[in-house]
Amino acid sequence: MSRRGRLLIFLGFILAIMTAGVTYSILKQGAAPAPEVEIRTKPVLIALQPIEERADIPVEAVGTKEWPEDSVPANALDNPADVVGKTAIVPIMKGQIILSDMLIDKERVLEEGSFAAFAIPEGKVAFAVPIDNIHSVAGAIQAGDFVDVLVTITFQVQKRTGVKTEEGGEEIETVQALTTQLALQDVEVLRVGAWNVPPPTEEGEAAPPPQDFLTLLLNQQDALVLKYARDDPNFTVDFALRGVNDHTAVSTESVTLQYILARFNVTPPTPPPTIGP
Repeated sequence: MSRRGRLLIFLGFILAIMTAGVTYSILKQGAAPAPEVEIRTKPVLIALQPIEERADIPVEAVGTKEWPEDSVPANALDNPADVVGKTAIVPIMKGQIILSDMLIDKERVLEEGSFAAFAIPEGKVAFAVPIDNIHSVAGAIQAGDFVDVLVTITFQVQKRTGVKTEEGGEEIETVQALTTQLALQDVEVLRVGAWNVPPPTEEGEAAPPPQDFLTLLLNQQDALVLKYARDDPNFTVDFALRGVNDHTAVSTESVTLQYILARFNVTPPTPPPTIGP
């Protein structure tokens, strides 16, 4: 190939490269920019620190954060007022979205009759006793009230009759004698009625369950006292309702027949005289 031929081929190659470059530049300038994808977000509550199970949630433990709307759970919370002061029923990790079913409200615990253990303060136990209207101030006692526990004990007492026996002694009979005592004071009522009552059906509201149980908050020793009184048939237990702000400790005396006679200056009747030989 001649020198002239090689030169023409080289010039043709250079021209092709320049043409391709110009074409690419024109296409690039004329192409529309790719549209930006808008990510919609919404605020959610997250834990700013680890929250332990059964811990009350302080205000500094939660905060809000924008989260992709498509990935926000349906029961996610977004208002700190819905969280602060409530109790976690599961551990919540730092940075985790706080969901409504992770928390309980202690007031709703009493209303709904569930999660009773979360409403019991440290150092106390919940103890239930059966009640009826006559022993519960005619049904006036409500959750959050304070009561005094009154106990009447029936004793079997031997009593001389004054009747002589053939052996020259004196007949003795066994009679019942009562003693009434203020046993426990200023006891908090946790709930009136049964716990974990099923909710009303969709067909209509269910009849309210009978209020035949009283759940009290006691220390362990007082719980034992009340259990003994509940189980022993010689004990009768009543509850006296205190005023809403009355937590005064009082001192009382046991009440017996002798106490009644002495306090009210009662003269017991004397047996009528016998007639005849």
